[in-house]
Amino acid sequence: MIEADFLNELQNFHLALKKNSTEISQGEQETEFSGSGMIFKDHKEYAPGDDIRRIDWKAYARTKNFYVKRYEEERNVTVHIIVDRSSSMDFGKINKYEYGAKLGLGLAFMTTKTNDRFRFSVFSETLTDLTAARRHANLVKLVETLNELRKTPDSKVERCITQYSSRIKNKSVVVIISDFLTDLEQIEAGLQSLKGSRVALINVFDQEELDPSFRGDTILEDPESSSTLRAYLSKSKKSSYKSRLKNHTEEIEELCEKYGAEYQLVSTGGDFFDSFIDMWSAVNHE
Repeated sequence: MIEADFLNELQNFHLALKKNSTEISQGEQETEFSGSGMIFKDHKEYAPGDDIRRIDWKAYARTKNFYVKRYEEERNVTVHIIVDRSSSMDFGKINKYEYGAKLGLGLAFMTTKTNDRFRFSVFSETLTDLTAARRHANLVKLVETLNELRKTPDSKVERCITQYSSRIKNKSVVVIISDFLTDLEQIEAGLQSLKGSRVALINVFDQEELDPSFRGDTILEDPESSSTLRAYLSKSKKSSYKSRLKNHTEEIEELCEKYGAEYQLVSTGGDFFDSFIDMWSAVNHE
């Protein structure tokens, strides 16, 4: 259950970032969250009268010369947030679906603060739009809707993302939040269908999936089919599992590099706002 108080946490987080952005001192850079629909264009040499908050201190460290960043307004940007609600996401001490949905809500909240539009959808076997593309959707109602959604069995990444791509009409950022426990061919086909948009895949795992703590005889259940399997998890099998999962996530990351998309692996065991900042950095990578 996503508590309504989460929206207050987002507001406090935003206020803290906004305060930080006004307390810029030498050697620090303005927070990435302080923009308002702006994207980096290029550098120019500093001249009297230029906004000192735009000084690129990394460039100064390299060259010992002052340069300021120039930006241009990014107009008509829509941020498309798509969260996996299949049964495999209904797992974990900190539920993966709820964690992923909160990441999506945080992104929607911050998008409204930059005066851009967002559109929030969920997918599993089918795709469901929860909001139209707008600047100021009712986030309280969106939280209620996300809590009411029931899990559905399988995740059809290729079909749902390809279907969604046909709805993208203008300059867009597409953020897909899922555990991506599916065939790589499906993920690649989805990425292919999103060519022309800025894309970020946020790969959410429970810490127990990344590093199982149990050993010995156990019953494993497939959340997408409800089938069970009795297994003995030895040290070698645990090592083999972790190696296969690592290979799978690395192959997803390679696909993202191939298609110019960003990739971020997130553990539900990490601090939420640390994960959110990592996701924001991936989404806003230039």
